[in-house]
Amino acid sequence: MTYNIIITKKKIKNLILKVKADGQILLSVPYATPKDYIESFIKSKENWIDESLKKIKKFSPKQVDKSYKNGDNIEYLGKMYILKIFQNKKNQVQLVENYIYIQTNRESDEKNIKNLLYYWYREQASTIFFNSLKKYSQIIGEDFNELKIRKMKNRWGSCRYLKKVITLNLELIKKPLECIDYVSLHEVAHLKYPHHKKEFWNFIHIYMPDWKLRKERLEKNE
Repeated sequence: MTYNIIITKKKIKNLILKVKADGQILLSVPYATPKDYIESFIKSKENWIDESLKKIKKFSPKQVDKSYKNGDNIEYLGKMYILKIFQNKKNQVQLVENYIYIQTNRESDEKNIKNLLYYWYREQASTIFFNSLKKYSQIIGEDFNELKIRKMKNRWGSCRYLKKVITLNLELIKKPLECIDYVSLHEVAHLKYPHHKKEFWNFIHIYMPDWKLRKERLEKNE
């Protein structure tokens, strides 16, 4: 199989292979490394490269063309809602039945509507994510000190277990609650098991026997 690999020679002792979140493949090699050895090394890593690229493809959100105008489909908690935009004296976003209503006192252009929706997502996420994390931290008896929310390219969440800081991807707010709960349990479990060894997954299974189904649904972008 042929890959588009960027090879860089550096003052290092060993070959270093990386697959970035955007699918770019980088290989750093010592200056005197023979070409045959490099080719052999790449061939030996083909399966690893394939798996890494598949994970990136799974994670990447489905690209949906949006103009952020009336009638667009907007994702929230695993469901699609129809966007309705109105001019008003104040900025406001509301979810009513099958619609997300956005009222704005500015131009209803793509940038403005996108920004209003972004801040509404953050507001909802701050409550929903916190409640989910708190629920599972109480269940397993491990407290976290801080929740951070931001957009991440290649993961749904992370845990700095020494400082007990958990970061969740804002994109999770578009996913079903059962998927949000899976990520929450996953990250708070890292407070007890800061790795992905068998005992970590056994621990997850105790409190969420269907975690594999939730993980699969999350990765399929359903």
